Amino acid sequence: MSKHEFPRLHQRLKDKSENPGSRTVLYVAIGDSVTQGCLAPDELEHEQVYHELLRRRVEKHYPAANFNVINSGVGGDTAEQSRTRWERDVLLYKPDLVTVCFGLNDCHKGEAGLEEYITAIGDLISRIRTETEAEVLLLTTIMMLKTDNPKVPEMYKSLVPDFIRVYEEGTLLKYNNALRNYAADNAVPLLDVYAIWEQMDQAGIDIHTRLSNGINHPDIAFHQQLSKELEAKLLE
Repeated sequence: MSKHEFPRLHQRLKDKSENPGSRTVLYVAIGDSVTQGCLAPDELEHEQVYHELLRRRVEKHYPAANFNVINSGVGGDTAEQSRTRWERDVLLYKPDLVTVCFGLNDCHKGEAGLEEYITAIGDLISRIRTETEAEVLLLTTIMMLKTDNPKVPEMYKSLVPDFIRVYEEGTLLKYNNALRNYAADNAVPLLDVYAIWEQMDQAGIDIHTRLSNGINHPDIAFHQQLSKELEAKLLE
C-alpha cells in the first residue's frame, strides 16, 4: 500500500520523470469563477490561480516531469449546469487528476437544490472513475459575503441582499456539509476549503477583507494558501 493518498498521481509523475517520452501528466480543475480565476470585475487571473500555483509546487517535487493543468472553471456555473461540458472539458483529456469545486452558485437554489447538487457531483465523479484513470479530489467552497462591505463594487450592490439572505439562512454551509457527507459516505478524498474560512472567521478575521470582489471571489493570497493546502494533500 502506498503511503500516498494519491498513489497513481505519484506513479505517473515518477514515470514521466524517468521516461520523458511517456504521456504528459494532466490535471483538470473543474469548477466555477474561483477556478476560472475571477477576482474583481473584469479581472481574470491566470498565473496566481490555485491550480496554476499548484503546478509550480508539483514541479518542485518532480522537476523532471511535465505536469500540465487544464483550467475548466466557468464563472457562474453550477454542478448541474456543468453536465453539458463534462465530455469536452474533463473526460476528453483522460486526466490523471481532477479537482471538483462547485457550490457558490448552486447554493442560490436554496435547500431545494441540494439533491440536484449532490446528484450532479456524484454523476461527475462516477463518469470520471468509469471513463478515465484519474484520481479525484473534491473541494468545499470558500465563504461568501455575510454583510454589505466596502469591497463590493457599485455594479454588484443590487446582489447584496440575496447574498445576505443566503448567509442568514445558512444555505452555503448546508451545501458544504452535504458535500462533506457525500465524500465521507463514498470514500472520495476531500479538501475542506470551507473549514479554513471557518477558522479565519473564528479567529476574528473579517472574511470580507479576503474577498477580492467583496462577495464570492478569494484574494490572490488565498489562492496561494489553497495551492499550499493542495500540495500537502496530494504530495506529502
